[in-house]
Amino acid sequence: MFSLPELEDLPPPGTEEWESHYAYTLGLQAYIYGFPWMYLAQLRWLWTSEGGKKLAEAQHRSMPWAPLNSFFNVDHLATPEGRTGGSPNHDTLYSVAWLDLAAEPMVVSVPAITDRFWCVQMCCIDSDNFTYIGSKATGSAEANYLVGGPGWHGTVPADVLDVLPRARTPAVLIFGRTGVNDDADGGADLQKARALQLQYRITPLSVWAGQSQRPSHSPHAQVPAGIDYENALGSWITMNRAMTENPPGAAPGIDQAELLRLFATIGVGPGQMLEDRSPATRAGLQRAAKHGLRLLRQMAKGRGKSINSWHYPPPVIGRAGQASDFITRAAMQALAGISAHDPEQAVYVNTAKDTDGNTLTSDGVYVMTFDPAQGGFPPYHKEFHGFWSVTMYGADYNLVKGSDNYFVNGYYPRFQALGPGGTMTIMIQRTPPASPLPTGTYWLQTPDPADPTTASWYLILRVYAPGPEVSFIQSWAPPAIQRLN
Repeated sequence: MFSLPELEDLPPPGTEEWESHYAYTLGLQAYIYGFPWMYLAQLRWLWTSEGGKKLAEAQHRSMPWAPLNSFFNVDHLATPEGRTGGSPNHDTLYSVAWLDLAAEPMVVSVPAITDRFWCVQMCCIDSDNFTYIGSKATGSAEANYLVGGPGWHGTVPADVLDVLPRARTPAVLIFGRTGVNDDADGGADLQKARALQLQYRITPLSVWAGQSQRPSHSPHAQVPAGIDYENALGSWITMNRAMTENPPGAAPGIDQAELLRLFATIGVGPGQMLEDRSPATRAGLQRAAKHGLRLLRQMAKGRGKSINSWHYPPPVIGRAGQASDFITRAAMQALAGISAHDPEQAVYVNTAKDTDGNTLTSDGVYVMTFDPAQGGFPPYHKEFHGFWSVTMYGADYNLVKGSDNYFVNGYYPRFQALGPGGTMTIMIQRTPPASPLPTGTYWLQTPDPADPTTASWYLILRVYAPGPEVSFIQSWAPPAIQRLN
């Protein structure tokens, strides 16, 4: 049986403790909900504005940069020399763009791509995907696609396909990935992939249609209130500005009006001004931002189905917010990866533990074996040029320093030799295993155990164009990692 608190247990009349605590408790949920708007707004400014470019240069930051409505193409595969973090793959070339759809749609043009996996992932500023172009999503033909903002209706030229759903926000982030089929053939296939990248185009609809007068709206990226998401007060200001420009809940997304009305009671959301709130509310919100960031960092390590100490992402990954799973959206999509693939396009399973549940260490000797008798290789759709890879990262989210043995790609010619019964064995250790390696055996080199920043490590097993056993059912079992010493 519950009883009401005695009057002497309550704060003295006139104090503001309740107000600060209410802002803090509700603010934690508002921070989790709104984190993508704040974080991606910062990235948009850094990646597209002259101010962001100058700041990045002054701080010696390496990042994609291109004006709004244009592509930045990364013309090389990730290597250990790059120390930008983010667990980059060594499988595809990246193409990055921010679109501003506030005034008009854009036309995204792609060439015919018939010999490799490729995809153009499009997400809103909330980090949830809304559509894809690519070998699995739309096919291999050359085409021009209309990308329109929320509620846009208008005339579409006959040579532009209006088959994609509308974006839910005017700000759209694009991640293009162009597969490289072989990185060791003298660069010939890499050059082919680069040539395809250069044919990705973004054209304003008015320019495509040959209109003589451009819209009055000039594409721009809002200046965030600081670029450090540990700046508690700046986080809320940036979040509110981004939500005002890109209101949550726009069709065809899920309705979120009631949630936004609740958050508005503490000054969070579209049209809200933090400076209009009391000092007690602002104090509670600053505390909520600090604790909310700590919570997201903890959760970003992942949750989901676990098999052989490997972790599948939650099935809603990529569009978690549209399933009202806001903590997955904030932590695993935005904070951990800016955005995440829809499982139908690619699935990343990861592990930092061996089959006994012990943390993987650089002084250990480990082995993992793809064995047809125990599940074999991950299933994928060959007709969409699907494939798989295993890549090693240090604790700093970068490829292993000084190593040439940090990945195995199931598509590359040099990894095609298999052992008895069609098995593939991967030795995982710091020093090279005894030479010559048996047929079908390969080596991943762990980081230097003497380096405290990278002594621990983890693996990501990527499956592109995965079969349903990986993308939906999550029944395929990745190979157990066994410690030998």
